[in-house]
Amino acid sequence: MTCHLTRHLNVRSVRHNQAVPLTPESIGERIREARLAHGWTHEELARRMNVNWRTVQRWQKGRPPRLQTLLRLADVLGVPQGYFVEVDDSVATLNELRERLDELAARVDALARALDALPAARSDRPRAKPRRPPR
Repeated sequence: MTCHLTRHLNVRSVRHNQAVPLTPESIGERIREARLAHGWTHEELARRMNVNWRTVQRWQKGRPPRLQTLLRLADVLGVPQGYFVEVDDSVATLNELRERLDELAARVDALARALDALPAARSDRPRAKPRRPPR
């Protein structure tokens, strides 16, 4: 079975540098992964997309919607618009991005605490008299 998207979309594979179509099954898997990353049921995604839950199931089983619907789906699921149409091994999952964001937030907090502690540490030391330049 050929998807109407794969007939029109040929993208470059990063590894092999050759045109490779994104298969309908892989589009369905990406939809499923993004839905589960939010903890949503088929029904919840269907409600947010204003479609029947069986439509969501069909998308996930390898019968993806038209391109405009995929772009809207990407917006609803909070993934890059190319996520459902481009072969890209570097696209991180939503959970990986959340974990990375949490790590970065923790580092920023640690740096902020370190900066706050600097003036206190400097005020505890006796101040040296300023040196005069030699004449």
